[in-house]
Amino acid sequence: MAEAKKKKYKLKDPTTQYAEGSFTLVGDQEKELPENPSRQLLRRIQSGFIVEVK
Repeated sequence: MAEAKKKKYKLKDPTTQYAEGSFTLVGDQEKELPENPSRQLLRRIQSGFIVEVK
C-alpha cells in the first residue's frame, strides 16, 4: 500500500520568513511539518501566516 501523501506548507507572503529550531521557511519554499510541530508553529498556521499548499 502506498504511503499517504503528506501535506506541505509555505509562507502566505513569500517576502517573509519563519525559523524555529531545525524548521525554516523562506520565500516560496514548501515543506512538510516536523513530526511534532510546536505550539508556536501551529499558531502560525492557524493565523494564516503559514498556509497549506493546494
